[in-house]
Amino acid sequence: MIRVAIALIVLGITTACSNYVEKVKFVEPYKGPMMRAENITTIYSDSGHTKLKLQAPVQLLLQTNDREFPQGIYVEFFDEKKDPKAILTSNYAIFYKSENLYKISGNVVVDNKREGKKLKTEELFWSPATKKIYTEKHLTIQTGNEVVEGVGMEANQDFSLYSIKKPIGVFSVK
Repeated sequence: MIRVAIALIVLGITTACSNYVEKVKFVEPYKGPMMRAENITTIYSDSGHTKLKLQAPVQLLLQTNDREFPQGIYVEFFDEKKDPKAILTSNYAIFYKSENLYKISGNVVVDNKREGKKLKTEELFWSPATKKIYTEKHLTIQTGNEVVEGVGMEANQDFSLYSIKKPIGVFSVK
């Protein structure tokens, strides 16, 4: 009789534990952003001189410490007198912290108003460390009197000097 009672208790505990284990479900770990900031303005300066101002409607801090700008960015590059030299805009951007590199995409425009040059492309990379921008995509450059197209380009970040890898079309050479 005692053996039967012990067997029933063990059977009841085993059944209850197995039912409990079946009810526990795996929960996917959270993979979204760690932080969301809206209407951000970041000013970069060196020795008290403003070098650039980056603005974005939304900035997401990802778990990799990268920063995503899903609604694009607006960047002003300044000269020594704090006057804007060039303006960069886009519909989307992501900053890869480990590489110190921005990947900028979607209606990318770099406008050097001082020199009357405007670059348009769909994807651009910007390295704040080297102060260079580059693309391997199709691009259009408008100057005061001509429009140049090409594929691939390297330039300084304020777009005052540039080199097109594969120019397309007819253009004048001085």
